Amino acid sequence: MILAALPRPAYAQRSLAPSPTRSRLIRDCNANAQHPPVRVRLFWSSFPRRQQPLAGTAPAHSAYVLLHTHAPPAAYPPRSKSPLWRALTLKGREWGAVANFAWSPAQDVHPGYTGVGEGQGGREAEAYVASVFSTSRRGRVVIPEVTLANVDALRDAVAAARAQEQDRLFLYVCTHGSRDCRCGDTGGEVVRALRAEVAERGIGRDVFVGEVAHVGGHKYAANVLVYPYGDWLGTVQEVDVPRILDELLLFHDAHRSAETLTDLPPLCPPFWRGRMGLDKDQQLALIAKPI
Repeated sequence: MILAALPRPAYAQRSLAPSPTRSRLIRDCNANAQHPPVRVRLFWSSFPRRQQPLAGTAPAHSAYVLLHTHAPPAAYPPRSKSPLWRALTLKGREWGAVANFAWSPAQDVHPGYTGVGEGQGGREAEAYVASVFSTSRRGRVVIPEVTLANVDALRDAVAAARAQEQDRLFLYVCTHGSRDCRCGDTGGEVVRALRAEVAERGIGRDVFVGEVAHVGGHKYAANVLVYPYGDWLGTVQEVDVPRILDELLLFHDAHRSAETLTDLPPLCPPFWRGRMGLDKDQQLALIAKPI
């Protein structure tokens, strides 16, 4: 399916006039005459700027658990000392779940706990609201309280809960600057650009923008995670945001009723690191399929 042939929804309409600073999706194919541009769905793109391809670098997982925090990743310590996060990471291996911390001014947080597991030597009772995305269902599952006492039961709780906001896109950018300055600098620029773009288009109800802690792959900053599809994008720059958002919206319109998400074509191939539900070999096989 070639998404460029689809009619652009009203909220994706915007001027494509040249600007002094343009996404490498357009800019590089003009500056690199020795390599002809490659047609990639909505936009024209040159060959990726990294010699080593991005595809296959997303960690294999079948669920992503995001623990909501009161503070943004810019305030997180370089490495988590959270006993709950460690327990959830270990238990999550049994069902393919990856755990992380997430923040957004629009997300619900637990009223009884405001830290990220660092207080009182880790002995303070942690409690978080959690968002969970998985390959078993479309949409987001919200768990009102995750604590050390119910970590072992989280898998069953997710299976029993009803998915919410099945038609909404959730975008999470790694902005964990204390872990690596590239994530804080480039990730910060990208998340601010995403919020501004979403606000300008008036699509805040359709697209959620959040920030997360370390996801792995500092050299791929900025990293953008796209759920419920589970696609991971890397090496995103601020100037790429409008075109990438165009691509995401068209992709979402084309596949919002898809029951199986793992077999869909990759999102934004020049930036594509991989997808939830696929291991490295499967990610490489998917990106190699003809469009």
